[in-house]
Amino acid sequence: MHITVVPASPKTGQAAIRALLADASNPIVRGVYRDLSRVPAEFRSNPRFEAVQGTVEDAATLDFSGSDAVFNITPPLYQEIEIDIVAHARQVSENVKAAVKKAESVRRLVLLTSVGAQYDHGTGEILTNHEAEVVLRDAAPEVVFVRASYFMENWATSLETLPAGYFFTTVTPVDRPLSMIAVQDIGSTCAAEALATGTSLPSNPHIFELHGPREYSSLDVQKAFEEVTGKSVEMRPVEKDGLDDFYAAVFPPKVAKEFTAMNKSFLEGGIMYEDPQPTGEKKYGKTELVEVVKQLLGA
Repeated sequence: MHITVVPASPKTGQAAIRALLADASNPIVRGVYRDLSRVPAEFRSNPRFEAVQGTVEDAATLDFSGSDAVFNITPPLYQEIEIDIVAHARQVSENVKAAVKKAESVRRLVLLTSVGAQYDHGTGEILTNHEAEVVLRDAAPEVVFVRASYFMENWATSLETLPAGYFFTTVTPVDRPLSMIAVQDIGSTCAAEALATGTSLPSNPHIFELHGPREYSSLDVQKAFEEVTGKSVEMRPVEKDGLDDFYAAVFPPKVAKEFTAMNKSFLEGGIMYEDPQPTGEKKYGKTELVEVVKQLLGA
């Protein structure tokens, strides 16, 4: 089997490639990179891996010929100031769809998307995933949408303040449990879906949410930091009315606005908190939060 990962440089793409190359079925894996200098040495040295130059922003650079399956990630935009991130998601998804159709050999498209992608309003940055789902729902004979929950690796932003003994959390109230998933579980799940190309799907597109082994609150995150560092760690909650200023200090104005809206969407009063149109099927990863914290801290 031949599987293409596009783009291949995000951590989720790397995790999927790693899982594919470790699989006993020995698939051939192609990774699409804007910058070939970003190809990890562990992949370069594998005879079943091929790195090609291309970008989802330019349909002419995408060549999926010979691929049985494509694993697609809608790339996040954190530093762009003027760009409309939803329009950008629509365009790159159209480019991927065109490349899939042109290749003809592609039987299955697996898209990494997000919980809340079923909503066309009220979710901020997650609207990029909604747009991708709308465009790609009929891109291939078999389509799978993996709606991942909150990335455990998002807590990597705390590494800047942990040496000073504290971290910020925008997940409030601090005792409220939230579904979180590890990147390595996302990668292995998406790899498994790509490897299942040709098998029947319960629906098309087949859509499921991907959760961690259990839910975690901000208090659980604090405990994990303290367990791994062996030190007392102060938690500094950012309440709902302070989110605008918090994200404005981190991102350009337009991006900050979308991240604020996304964060508010899963707090009380938000559309994802109420969840009027639940996805239904859920699958679960195995990696615990403390394991990810150990990886983040190099412990």
